[in-house]
Amino acid sequence: MHPLGLLHSAIVDAVTEPAAKDVALAELAVAGVLVTTGIVQTGRRYVSAALCVGGLLIAFAIFAIQVSDNGWLTGGDAPTRSWFVAHRTPWMDTAALVITTLGSPGAVITLTALIGAWLSWRTRSALPIIVIVATGAAASATSTTLKLVVGRVRPPIETQQVITTDYSFPSGHATSTSALVGIAVAILMIGRGRQFVALLSAPAALLITLVAASRLYLGVHWLTDVIAGALLGTAFAVIGATVLHALEQRRTAIGSAEAAGSAGESHLPSALAS
Repeated sequence: MHPLGLLHSAIVDAVTEPAAKDVALAELAVAGVLVTTGIVQTGRRYVSAALCVGGLLIAFAIFAIQVSDNGWLTGGDAPTRSWFVAHRTPWMDTAALVITTLGSPGAVITLTALIGAWLSWRTRSALPIIVIVATGAAASATSTTLKLVVGRVRPPIETQQVITTDYSFPSGHATSTSALVGIAVAILMIGRGRQFVALLSAPAALLITLVAASRLYLGVHWLTDVIAGALLGTAFAVIGATVLHALEQRRTAIGSAEAAGSAGESHLPSALAS
């Protein structure tokens, strides 16, 4: 078939059969390519950010469509829930409750706000805390709105260890944790070497994974809920970090211009005297 015919066929399939396995895999591959390309575009910050956010949001949209249409990607939801329920133990019950409490939107916002306050004090700028809180608020509001739009029912109450009856998709815990931990890490990485970046990324990824796993263990979310929440939250983290970078550049440029102006004014009297 002619390449244009293949492209046309792919577009028709994506529109008419969005929940099909082949369509979902192809779309996820496109999203992965966008994110990967964005990551390697280290010399073009805004292009890199646009590619990463685009890929993450495309992947999130694919999960939303799959969930709405009970598509192929939701096939692992029930087996995953059953596995966690079958492997519950008293000590893991306690650990999951502690982790899910620490990973709640309120707790994560409080922790990252403290980090933002420290960074604002260190840099003598209010921008870090403003951007961190705004990122968390935007991610949480978006997650809450999408829950109402998708309207997915939670796992059965009889297997829930923490009774939760609102809508399930996406996971608010996974969204807020990914967004706020992500942007906090991005800010802390500024000006650091690769070794520090790797050292900081590992515990951040582990924290997000533990929070997501705790929601599955407690039986209050499906697997696709937490994956989609992590994708959405990471997209907001990239957006927030990019906005902060742009604002900091502007602040630095204004500060340099004012300093240059002050230096010029200080030399003006001597120039007139000569």
